[in-house]
Amino acid sequence: MRSTVNLRPVIVALMTSGMLLPSAPALAGGVTASTASAQNSAIDLGQVSAAAQGASYLGSQEAQSLSQKSRFNSGQSVKVLGKHELAAAGPVGGSAQALAYAPGVSVSSYGYTGATKNSISVNGIKQGWGGFSGGQIDDGSLSVTFDGVPMVNPSTGLWESPQVPQNGILQGIGITYGPGNPLDRWYNNIGGQIDFVPLQPTQTAGASVKMSYGSYNAKNIVFNMRTGSIDGWSTILAGGAGSGNSYRKNSNGFANPSYNYAWFMKTRKTFGNGDVSLGAYLAKGSGYRPVAIPVDPIAGVTMNGTANAPLYSQTTSGYYASLPENVWFKQDSNSTWLIYSKLNVALDSMVGLHNMVWYRYGHRLHFHYNNYGLSNPGNLYEYNNPYDKVYGDKLWFSVALPYNDVNVGGFFLNSHYNSRNAFYNTNPPYNGSLSVPNAHYRSDYFDQTDVAAFIQDKISPMKNLQITPGVRFINYQTSYTPAGQSDFVAAYALYPQHDQGQLPAASNSFTTVEPSVDFNWQPMKWLAVFASYAQAYKEPQVGGGGGLYQSTAPIYNLEKSADYNAGVKVHFRNAAYLHHFLLSASFYHLHYTNQYIPLYDANGNYLGDANGDSIYQGVNMAVEDDPFYDLHVFANVNFEKATFAHYMTGGTSYDGLPVSNVPSSTFNIGTAYSYYLSGVLLEPRIWYQYTGAQNMFNNNTGAPSRRKMPGYGTVNLGFDSTIPTHGGLPGLKDVQLSLDILNLANNHYNEFQYITSGGLLGGNSAGQVLALPGAPLTVYGSIAVKF
Repeated sequence: MRSTVNLRPVIVALMTSGMLLPSAPALAGGVTASTASAQNSAIDLGQVSAAAQGASYLGSQEAQSLSQKSRFNSGQSVKVLGKHELAAAGPVGGSAQALAYAPGVSVSSYGYTGATKNSISVNGIKQGWGGFSGGQIDDGSLSVTFDGVPMVNPSTGLWESPQVPQNGILQGIGITYGPGNPLDRWYNNIGGQIDFVPLQPTQTAGASVKMSYGSYNAKNIVFNMRTGSIDGWSTILAGGAGSGNSYRKNSNGFANPSYNYAWFMKTRKTFGNGDVSLGAYLAKGSGYRPVAIPVDPIAGVTMNGTANAPLYSQTTSGYYASLPENVWFKQDSNSTWLIYSKLNVALDSMVGLHNMVWYRYGHRLHFHYNNYGLSNPGNLYEYNNPYDKVYGDKLWFSVALPYNDVNVGGFFLNSHYNSRNAFYNTNPPYNGSLSVPNAHYRSDYFDQTDVAAFIQDKISPMKNLQITPGVRFINYQTSYTPAGQSDFVAAYALYPQHDQGQLPAASNSFTTVEPSVDFNWQPMKWLAVFASYAQAYKEPQVGGGGGLYQSTAPIYNLEKSADYNAGVKVHFRNAAYLHHFLLSASFYHLHYTNQYIPLYDANGNYLGDANGDSIYQGVNMAVEDDPFYDLHVFANVNFEKATFAHYMTGGTSYDGLPVSNVPSSTFNIGTAYSYYLSGVLLEPRIWYQYTGAQNMFNNNTGAPSRRKMPGYGTVNLGFDSTIPTHGGLPGLKDVQLSLDILNLANNHYNEFQYITSGGLLGGNSAGQVLALPGAPLTVYGSIAVKF
């Protein structure tokens, strides 16, 4: 159906001028002019002409991007994690554990479920915070989205993995290496983007539920219900909840428990020339975080910090030991909820309009008790409960022209972040409280407004060649308001020197340009040569116990990345032994400049800052195939070198040192084989995962170290059996029984190590190595029912 209003002359004229600024607030969504939804076949689209369908993205662009065809045709380096990689994370593993099956991605954590936090590295660039203080020098430099909606706190730059704790509600995960094209970029795509794609509404009705139980009393249930298409409306409701204990226990038997839940709803209405959808998401993960453990025994570092207690280390108290909860505990919760709406309309056969509007609320609660050494310190308790609120719009037009697919538009967002925290001791002689902390406190507000306008043009001078130049114009504004005096009135009257917000109100604004280009040339139907270059900028992170605006003057430049990717892709759909075959191999070089690196001790105290200039270069390779109808294989490999061209802190240069916590290599390979036995579908699975050696961070110097943490690998097994019910119960299709065995050999390995300054376990530990051990052998059984 064509619009009665012809907007082509207006749109083309605006594009010719070089820029189309969105009305405020602008609306969002996410598609190119030529994309077509992978879900279109599952939804009644009505009578939409082929031309209009090309101009308007009907359905989920994120779901479409998971397809092999989309990846093969892209000029970007991308990776998709599908059902086999999601299954490899185990039934309770959470989104971060699944990410570890992409090339160039490593994950470290203090837990093994979706409830506990993780640090994620993509080609060496980090996101999240996995429970340690050493070496996280570039947190927040990866964008994270859920169904295309940005989830990262614009002020801190951080996203925490417990915000997506349930893999069972996901259709897949898309990873873009490097900043990506302007259309899909947000405000912190320095190293790339992770897009969690939830299950989508379908044409036919159905439902499923899966329950799992396993090691360390781990329990999980996940479900989805789909209405199918009813008068063009289709809705899905999905969710899950889980709980479990840690594999690390203390001498009192306290098991550091955790829990999580996630709920998702999306409804979509399709009509003659487009669609509109409404989505809502709520998630929370909460868990106790065991303290890091010394790799080797240290004099004076005991189970409670007193001289006569047993030594605390992996070789004396046990590899998975933790401190008693009456001496030290930390409970960390992260929650988020968002609501969003997307609109895609074909204005005529050439022009499509796309809108997305969203609101997201994020909250963290970090409750810490530290009486290690039984010294009754003034900061016995820490109650850190920051939050952020973000609303925004994105609007763009897609225009299908001869030999050109043009996207032009922009986005607007506003973020309000409060960094509230309080340290106190309720015991004499301090007599502090949560409302009147006797030690450090803060309650500062950061308001950010980010605006971007973009234009990109996918040029196809030949059928087998696509060149996509693009440019973004960005303006990032930050306003800081110290509020310790007003939010902690009594504490400020007694202890004004303890307010961590030491500087007066301030603001800053930056405007700059981000150019990019990619190309995809297919000299043969099955072979593509691709390359991309992009620049991206982000504001340095704020918040924490000091740093920019609060104790360091807000004088800085935007952090910047310049990224090159080049490689080949090979795709076969139905060749001999190559069914659904996709291979991607690429070289990357990323230069990350103007890095602002705040340094903190293990108790969250701000120590100072550093500035850096780092270079990441390496090779990624990924392959997936069904060589036979009943056999699936996948493999991913990465080799990387990451170095600081410049690192300065405290007047000392550490130029040339390796970037900490970047594995020299990662590798995984897996296979699944399906066969029938007496009418029952059986699928054994086996996969291996390896993370190479990586340099540690030295908290003593506040700089990288040449000391290395050794690499580690695990062998994992799975077995599924799907039993058809043959109509035994009305509506019941089949029952699936599953067994997952992770770390089959029960290897002892550490996911993270750093050199401590002594702030966590006392002065005798300064210069020693502390670690977070990875999970031992774990076994899970599951039952899933499909309707």
